Amino acid sequence: MSRRRWLMAGLVGGVLLPLVAPWAQSAETQAEQSLRKAIQTYVTTWNAHKLKAWSAMLTDDIWYTEADDFYQRMKGREAVLVFHGDSVKRSDIRWDVQRIKLMPDGSATVVLKHTALIPPRKDGKYARTFESDPSLSRWRLEGQRWKMFYFTSYKGYALVEMKKDGIE
Repeated sequence: MSRRRWLMAGLVGGVLLPLVAPWAQSAETQAEQSLRKAIQTYVTTWNAHKLKAWSAMLTDDIWYTEADDFYQRMKGREAVLVFHGDSVKRSDIRWDVQRIKLMPDGSATVVLKHTALIPPRKDGKYARTFESDPSLSRWRLEGQRWKMFYFTSYKGYALVEMKKDGIE
């Protein structure tokens, strides 16, 4: 008798689990998927050299630091545009997302490997590349769109911020 119950429970679980799984997707998973799309859009927009569209993905109060200018932490979208506008116009980037942590306040911390790709390109290769691993970006929803409010490709800052956010 006990054996028959286990068999029935197994059959019911095997039939119902695939039906329930799509509805069991958590809000975090949906948020992470939409954030991954925003990150891909960010990279695509940079690589299309669309400065205005790229800057629209930044918050007004962004903190932005590049590894080669870590002494120049820029605060605010306008400062970032002045300092990095030419980089957006003349270089490409590649971001390899390593970890995403959704924070209790609704923001998200993204650990990534940032690669700056400097033209000209010859035979499919860039003249220079610069990798920064780890780099860190933070995002928050403004309206229905994810926008980046913090970025650093400077490893020292990235490691400190990762520790603050409990990502090590």
